Amino acid sequence: MLRVSLTGPESTGKSTLAAQLAAHYGTSFAPEYAREYLALTGPHYTAEDLEKIALGQLAAEAEAEARAHRVVFFDSDLLVIKIWAEHSFGACPEWIQKCIAEQRYDLVLLMGVDLPWEPDPLREHPFLRQHFYNLYQRELREQMSNFAEVSGDGDRRFEHARFLVDELLRNAAPPEQPLEQLAVVEEETMSYQTMSYQTMPTHYTLTTPRCRATFAAHGAELTSLVTTDNDLEYMWPGDPAVWARHAPVLFPLVGRLPNDEYYYEGHDYKLPQHGFARDQEFAVTSQSETELVFRLTHDETTRAVFPFAFELTITYTLQEALLTVRWDVHNPAADQPLLFSIGAHPAVRCPLLPGEAFEDYYFAFDHPVTLERHLLKGGLLTGQTAPVLNDAQELPLRYDLFADDALVFKHYDFTRITLRSRKSSHFVRFQFDGFPYLGLWTKGPGASFVCVEPWHGIASPAGEPGELSEKEGILTLEPGQVFSAAYTIEVG
Repeated sequence: MLRVSLTGPESTGKSTLAAQLAAHYGTSFAPEYAREYLALTGPHYTAEDLEKIALGQLAAEAEAEARAHRVVFFDSDLLVIKIWAEHSFGACPEWIQKCIAEQRYDLVLLMGVDLPWEPDPLREHPFLRQHFYNLYQRELREQMSNFAEVSGDGDRRFEHARFLVDELLRNAAPPEQPLEQLAVVEEETMSYQTMSYQTMPTHYTLTTPRCRATFAAHGAELTSLVTTDNDLEYMWPGDPAVWARHAPVLFPLVGRLPNDEYYYEGHDYKLPQHGFARDQEFAVTSQSETELVFRLTHDETTRAVFPFAFELTITYTLQEALLTVRWDVHNPAADQPLLFSIGAHPAVRCPLLPGEAFEDYYFAFDHPVTLERHLLKGGLLTGQTAPVLNDAQELPLRYDLFADDALVFKHYDFTRITLRSRKSSHFVRFQFDGFPYLGLWTKGPGASFVCVEPWHGIASPAGEPGELSEKEGILTLEPGQVFSAAYTIEVG
């Protein structure tokens, strides 16, 4: 029996998605017991009430599992009770913490906070969802749970969750085949892959009535994003004389290592800045008019510099003028963890229109922010910081901002940033929930682009090469686990 929990802050669609998934897979789900309990007792509660809710949640999980087929879903879990108790009463009962440590979920879906808040008498904190989201994310990482972050509208969440559960079911019950038959299948597959590679196109296009996006198989890279009503290109064309890339995917490393070296289990390896995925040929596993899926897996070449098994799936979805970029990293190994970082590096044209200058543009935030940058030298963190903004809602662009390399931020309190012009109404908006690090960068004076880079990972500090497992921002996937993250680019 595979156990899948849906967790996260209030009003993030847990109940809706749990019911959808149970219906889709023909199985049962445990409803959130807290709603049933508080509907009877009223919205006011004590610490003792939370313990009763925890016991009721455990009973609901056991009852649902007894009726389930192959997989069972849980709307909410004891982690919700823990964070709830610590916020409301300053501590969580020890027995609840012990239960959390002993519970086994094959997959935890952490629900993003990008859905609109829906008022409800039983909901309390409409303005703290991002704060609570960060707490859930930290807890799951510390537990080394097999969790994935799910965001987007309801349809997108359902589709993403189905993909993850399908992978879970596929890996849990591989089909049995005689060795002789398996050898024939592998031989046929290799021949087919060789033939299809020779005729494989180098670029792929997604279209909607409002927008057209183009991607290269090399690096699975977004190369063009055009609004169709005015044929305006938003992506940097990759001029080799300035900077030859468009929107590289940074994997399995974000940033630079000292001497481009790291250690793992007594061996030393060399890995270039931002890893190798941006220079690999990806396979296309599926394509429709509005969705494109790329995949990259380990081989002997990657193993020489990165001694881990991995499957990296990149899904691009175009809706109107909104492009969603989703990464799914799977550890297919039977007995080895996967250590990695992953990040985005999209470059948009700046300025967008003739007659405009780089300095006519600014980054707009949804609320006033205070930002402190972490300084780089030679691509490595120096350990020093410098102020960038103090309770301001706009960051005007100028080239001297980037004289000392990228602006690197940690622990910032926003999830959306919009590039705007003071001379036109055109914009590029980036949304990136759950990313702990962010970079802003341009090449230097005369470079007509700016990059917005949400990262799960960061450059190393200056000094000697270190153990990969101790690197800041490194992610760890146990065998069979999947890590997922997504961000969006909207143009107009």
